[in-house]
Amino acid sequence: MDTELINRIIVQDFGSFHDHTVPVDEEKDPLTGQLFALKGQKWRNLRIKLSPAFTSGKLKMMFPIIRSCVDVLTEYIDKNIKNGQSVFSSKDLFLRSNTNVISSIAFGIDNDCINDPNNQFYINGKNFFVPTLRNSIRQLVFMFIPSLASPLNIKFAPKDVDTFFRNSVKEIVDYREKTNYRRNDFMDLLLQLKNQGFLPADNELEEGEKQVEYDEKTKLIKLNLNEVAAQAFVFFLGSFETLSSTINFLLIELARNKNIQKKVQEEIDQVFSTQGVSYDSVKNLKYLECCLNESLRKYPAVPLITRECTKDYKIPGTDLIITKGTDISLPVFSIQHDPEIFDKPSEFIPERFLDSPTGNSAANGLCYFPFGDGPRHCIGMRMARVNVKTTISALLSKFTVDLVDEKHIKKELEFDRKMFPLTPADDIKIKITPR
Repeated sequence: MDTELINRIIVQDFGSFHDHTVPVDEEKDPLTGQLFALKGQKWRNLRIKLSPAFTSGKLKMMFPIIRSCVDVLTEYIDKNIKNGQSVFSSKDLFLRSNTNVISSIAFGIDNDCINDPNNQFYINGKNFFVPTLRNSIRQLVFMFIPSLASPLNIKFAPKDVDTFFRNSVKEIVDYREKTNYRRNDFMDLLLQLKNQGFLPADNELEEGEKQVEYDEKTKLIKLNLNEVAAQAFVFFLGSFETLSSTINFLLIELARNKNIQKKVQEEIDQVFSTQGVSYDSVKNLKYLECCLNESLRKYPAVPLITRECTKDYKIPGTDLIITKGTDISLPVFSIQHDPEIFDKPSEFIPERFLDSPTGNSAANGLCYFPFGDGPRHCIGMRMARVNVKTTISALLSKFTVDLVDEKHIKKELEFDRKMFPLTPADDIKIKITPR
C-alpha cells in the first residue's frame, strides 16, 4: 500500500520486478506466448517489436475502423428507439459494441455483434470470462498460484476458446498471404512482424512518444504463427471485458451526474462543429478525458496488479529483503480510493484531472495507475482511450442517457466478485433518448 514503494517496484527499480506472475509454456500452451505473460529478455524483445504498432500514427490509421464500428452502435440504438425500445442492458450493449471494434482491429474481420448476438467472436469472448467453476479455478491459478498451472494441466484459455482463436488466426494469415490482402489494422502489423521481423518507422509521433530503434539482432527475429495468434488473442482478450466495462462505468457515472453529462455534450458539440469527427478532434475532448480519468480512478478495470521479484531486493531505508521469486500484489483499487490521497474518493469529480494527470499533483509515489506504469505499462493504453472516447462522444453527440433503476442513481455500485476484471454486479439498465 506504500505508494513510494510501488513507484520503486513498477518504475525506478523495475529491473528487480520486470515479470508478471502468469506462467508461460509456449510448447504446451501457445497462447501463453503473448506480451502480457512473457518474461525477461523475450518480453523485452517483443515489447520493442510491438511498440510501433500503438503509436499515434498507427492509431490514426486505424481510427476509421473504430469509427465505423461505433456508427453501427449508434444506428442500432436509433433504430430501436424509433421502434419504441429505448431501454438497454448497459453491459450487454457495450460488450457487443466493443467486440466489433477489437475483433475488427485485431483480426481484420468486419463483425456485427450488435445485430448478431450469436457472433462467434462475441460468444468465445464471453466463454473465456463466464464465471463458471472451471473458469474461476483457471483465473485463480493463473493470477495467484501460477506454479500449479503446468502440474494440473490448466491452460490459459478453455479448449474451445483456444481452438477458435488459433484457427481464426491461421485462416486469416493464410488468406492474406495468398491474396496479398492489406488492411490498416493490427493483424497487418503482426504479419509484417512475421514476414520481416520489424515495423517501419512512424513519422507521426505525439508529444512524449519516442521512435523505436531496433538493434540488428532484434530486427532479424520474426514471429511464428503461434506467436502471431498469441498477440492477436491477448489484444482481443485484454480489451474484451476491460474496455466494455470502462465504457459502461463511465456512461453510468455520466447518467448519474446529469450536470457533468451536459458539460460533456457541450464540449462535444463545440469541438465536432468546428473540427469535425476525427482522431485529432476526439483527442481534443479534454473534459471528456478528465471524465474518463476519473472513471478509471473509481473503477480501474484491473483492480490488482501483480509482479514477480526477479532478484533479491532490499527495501530502501529498511532491513527488509524481498526474496527472488516472491509474488507482489499492488492494490490499484484500494489506493485509488484512499481518502488520504483523493478527497471524497467515492464521488465522481472529473475536475481532479484538469490540472493533474494523476488527480492529485501533491501526492507522493504512484497513486494513480489504472493501466500500470513504468516499462511494463499497458501497451494498448492509447488505443483504449481513443476507443472509449470515440464511443462516448458518438453516443452523447446524438443521445442523452439516464439510469432506469433509482438505486443505481443514489447508491454506490456493487461489483461482481466472481469476475476479473472489475464488473458491475447488477445488469444495469439505461434509457437512451434523442437529444
